Amino acid sequence: MGILAFFDIDNTLIQSSSGHMEALLQSIADVYGLTVRLDVINHHGMTDQEIITRILEKYEIDETTISARLPECMASMPRKYARIVKSEKIVMMNGVFDLISTLEQHGVLLGLVTGNLEKIARAKLKKIGIDRFFKIGGFGSDHISRTNLVKIAIQRAEARFNFGSHRRVFHFGDAPQDMKAGREAGIVPIGVTSGLFTADQLTSAGAEKIIPDLKDTEGIVQMLLKANLP
Repeated sequence: MGILAFFDIDNTLIQSSSGHMEALLQSIADVYGLTVRLDVINHHGMTDQEIITRILEKYEIDETTISARLPECMASMPRKYARIVKSEKIVMMNGVFDLISTLEQHGVLLGLVTGNLEKIARAKLKKIGIDRFFKIGGFGSDHISRTNLVKIAIQRAEARFNFGSHRRVFHFGDAPQDMKAGREAGIVPIGVTSGLFTADQLTSAGAEKIIPDLKDTEGIVQMLLKANLP
């Protein structure tokens, strides 16, 4: 069919996970020896690598130190989150299961583009039983830049599923960074106003279409299928 649909996770597929940020702050404390606050930056829409980096910059940690210890910090986060997620309640957004199962039935290749580290992303989705739908992705563990995550995810689709040039790629997300990344990577950004950002903010960032949530399964499926027609 030649349709690939990427989804952001937090505030798109699920309600944002507080345990994820708890693991990040604990890892910064362990690796960098620094107790920090999340609210020193506006972290929404950032990749995990960017969140760590921007927080530490606010605390005047030098770039060399940040870079040298970043891999260790990123390795620590999934271990901490693996314990946290056991008791964390992950809430799936309304309409998500029906949409992704219907898209799969129509032969749409599903993937993730998320700032979450891959092990954390997968842990969240396994908890609610939908990880199996998403065959490939670009994750915060792959790169600090969300645009590069989109490109990496497309490359993986090409390599693993022979997803060639005759295709249409969509990215559903709730943040301006999702829309900007989609535009920069040459795919179709679909803004979902189920998070903290307004339709105007998402449109200004490059959204081709705005939807309130993922509940309109038939409408979304038809939007993707019709877009693929010659």
